[in-house]
Amino acid sequence: MSSEDLLAKFDELVKRFKEEFNEIIQGERVKMKAEVEQYNAEKQRMKPFEDSDDDIIHLNVGGQKFTSTRSTLCQVEGSLLAIMFSGRWERGLKRDQDGAVFFDVNPQYFCYILDYLRMKKIASPENPAELPKVPRDQVKNFNTLVEYLGLSDEIVVPAEETVGTVGIVPTEIGRSEKFNLHVPGITLQEAEKVAVHGPNGGHQYVLGQNRYQQGTVHLKLKLESFQNNNWMFVGVMKGDALQQIEQNNYRSHQWPGSHGWALGRTGQVWKEGAKTYDNTLKNLTTAGDTVELVLDCDAAKLSLHLPTGQQFHIDLPRSQTWRLNVNMLYAIDKIHIIE
Repeated sequence: MSSEDLLAKFDELVKRFKEEFNEIIQGERVKMKAEVEQYNAEKQRMKPFEDSDDDIIHLNVGGQKFTSTRSTLCQVEGSLLAIMFSGRWERGLKRDQDGAVFFDVNPQYFCYILDYLRMKKIASPENPAELPKVPRDQVKNFNTLVEYLGLSDEIVVPAEETVGTVGIVPTEIGRSEKFNLHVPGITLQEAEKVAVHGPNGGHQYVLGQNRYQQGTVHLKLKLESFQNNNWMFVGVMKGDALQQIEQNNYRSHQWPGSHGWALGRTGQVWKEGAKTYDNTLKNLTTAGDTVELVLDCDAAKLSLHLPTGQQFHIDLPRSQTWRLNVNMLYAIDKIHIIE
């Protein structure tokens, strides 16, 4: 076969391939167009049933009727209310004879919560929603409902309420603070007031049990063991920060929403988990010293008070929930929450 014949045969094959390919493309276009038209038709049919943020939700709470909007109830992501009224599960919820969603809980407690969510919706950083006021003898039961609804990071109830008002934190709240969440390398002692680093070096964190949102909090911390005055972080973290943290990240001073100071030789200042330096902070603490953290939730400020009389200050984001954050690096270091 001559070269001309080969070229002619090749041209014929290319032409046939193009024709077949164009037929396939046209067929797929027709198929895709039909699928899009079918999807749009189904979407149009379902439009009357779509959930909207402005939907009116009727509730029956312990026999008392409430009315709210979907957007109000779903404000706190991850809460039970947000899950229930997301639109995915609503058709399976228990309802009364009038079709209202039924909650078998104390209606007065739910009223406190709903009022807070309504104010939160229109609040601003300058004028945050005021936390509910609950009678002293009902705080424990109210707190149980708040936790059940997954709103503990929003509606803060101190562990020991002394003024009869949820969220109004006593000035000397350090009396009721103790350590809570910690990694395996930390041991808690003396009714969880003392945290001790294990025998092996490495970053280890321990957090306070309380969450603070309003008022002024004084936390006194004694450095009972501080090896060679090397490094120890004291500060606060956002109350919901743990949801954003990898399980094996023990450097709590680097977490998003972490603010405070590394005591010892370095002069490190941490803001939003990022490091800066202040040389005037270096070598101002030693073993046996007591330092004080003052958290002013209303003014959004964190202060460090040292035995030398020196003070250091950090501006915090407003309208946040905070908890004590301590990170130790060296073996056998020990820190004590002072009564």
